[in-house]
Amino acid sequence: MSIKFLNSQEFLNKLQTRINALIAIPMLILIYFFLRIENNSFNPEILSDEMLFYLRLGILFMILVLVILGMINFRRNVGLLKVEMNLRDKLELFFSASIIRSYMFGIATILSLAGLILSAEQIYVGYYTICLVAFSITYPTPHRINKQLKLNKEDREIILSRKKIE
Repeated sequence: MSIKFLNSQEFLNKLQTRINALIAIPMLILIYFFLRIENNSFNPEILSDEMLFYLRLGILFMILVLVILGMINFRRNVGLLKVEMNLRDKLELFFSASIIRSYMFGIATILSLAGLILSAEQIYVGYYTICLVAFSITYPTPHRINKQLKLNKEDREIILSRKKIE
């Protein structure tokens, strides 16, 4: 995935905007249904108690699998970096690995929303919180980029000082 950016700030803005959208859109849906459930104006009652039990376990399992696979996939992709690569190539690889991980986290949030909509059970808000924690501990910052890419001193200075990237 090739993106255009002049400096680290522009790179971060493009990456963070995409991730923020993956966080914000499901959050709006969650808030809407959560408030309807709290107001007793939404109660689907379409599944039996036994099905609700299996739904809870299945969605929790899928969320955990997606979060773990997202993190493993990210580390595997970042592990493909070579010391001789230039900074722009490293950042593009980081961008694509971060987006893939964020999509996996996004799918996990959608699963928690689906569970909430199908059952109107508060536990799915907790599941959603697991997804938010995953997003927050992996949210890209200049310091995380430097640490995860293991940049040399020169490249680290370019990232932190927002100098032009060749």
